[in-house]
Order: sequence, then C-alpha cells, then structure tokens
Amino acid sequence: MKILVISDVHANIFALNAVLEKEADADKIICAGDLVNYGYFPHEVIERFRELNIPTVCGNHDLEIVRNATLKSGERAIGFTKFTVENVTKEDIEYLSSLPRTLDFEADGITYCVRHAYNTIERKNQFLLSVIKRDSLRAFDTRWQRFSAYPDAAKKCFIIGHSHYASVFHLADDRFVYNPGTLYYGKGPDQRAYQAATYMIIEDGIPVFRHCDYDASVNLALDKKTDRFGSGWKPEKKK
Repeated sequence: MKILVISDVHANIFALNAVLEKEADADKIICAGDLVNYGYFPHEVIERFRELNIPTVCGNHDLEIVRNATLKSGERAIGFTKFTVENVTKEDIEYLSSLPRTLDFEADGITYCVRHAYNTIERKNQFLLSVIKRDSLRAFDTRWQRFSAYPDAAKKCFIIGHSHYASVFHLADDRFVYNPGTLYYGKGPDQRAYQAATYMIIEDGIPVFRHCDYDASVNLALDKKTDRFGSGWKPEKKK
C-alpha cells in the first residue's frame, strides 16, 4: 500500500494541489492537521479536503480559528488569525470543528496513531525533538496507551506534525514516530524563497521523504504586498 502523509498545509493551496497531483496514485492520504492559518487560501484548502474526503486531525491552528470565529471582530487575534476567520465560510468553521484529535488506521502490519502533536495540541512549545530525546520509549508507551484506540497493537507508529521538522524516530523495532514535514512555504524572512513542499510516502511500511516544487509566486507576491514580515502587517479580507 502507498500512503501519502502530509501535515501543516497552512492554507497553501498551491503546494497542496502540486503534491496531490504528483502522488495521484496513492492508495490512501492522511493529514496530521493544521490546514489553515499562516497562508492566504484557507477556504480553498478546506474545500479541497472536503472534496477528496481526506482524513485529517485537528491542529492547533485549526483549533485557534474555530475559537476565534466565535468572538466578535474586535476581540479576535490580529494578523493571520483574523484574516483566516474573515476568509472562511460558516461551513468551513463547522468542518474544522468536526475534526478529531486522533485517527487510527492499520496498513501493512503496522498500526498508526495520527495526532497533530506528540502532547496535547493546546500545550505550546512542546517540540517533538526535545520530548523524544528526554522521554524516549517511556514517553511513547504512555502516549500510545493514552491516545491510541489499539493499545495492544504489535507494531506501533505515531504520525505527528506541528513542528514542521521532517523526521523519523526508530525507538525500537516495533515503535516509531514519523513527522512528514510541512507543505507550508516558510515561517519567516529566512524561508520566504523556499518553494518545495515536504511530505512522506509510506510504501509497504517503509517511510520515504519527498519534496515537491510548486509555483509560490502568488504567495510571495502577497507577502510583499502586505509587508507580511514587517512590523506593520495588516491583512485585508480578500475581495
């Protein structure tokens, strides 16, 4: 079985479409959350997920948008959160609200537990690298018992996102943690020109990282227009 694993799309419709086209022969697609925020096309990304019925979990940014959508305009967070809330529909918010925190599935003798973060998504600054190095197998077993619907699975693998760091942790021959990376094209000035989405293919149980080039010109032009990385960035609702 060929499984396409993506995460942290962050409203980047161009990267999402490019990856979906490149890996069109995938038997299964799974997403580890954060469909929205940071990017300019949240509605389009949600629409694509709904169109293809792509299984995904709720990420911290998805949750932030849902929470802010219940607030009055003047009470909302500024920047991309406000922009995202103003550029999604009521149906989009309902979709994000419906996303589960955990998904389980089995393929090629491995049981996978998909979550956005290794800890709870509400806890900030809990990055995978430090957690894994500190707790290792004990942390894995504790989290698996807490989150997975299959506590007694023989071969276990967490699929997570959140950190944007593509990584594989082989903790034991029967316990793994995978992070596919991000489809988002950058988080700051040092990454503005980065135009390759990072994701993972799991084929017959073997994980492989892949990159997909895409046209980021629209995103980059909008960055420049809005002075996104400047101190006075003020997003406007799309027409």
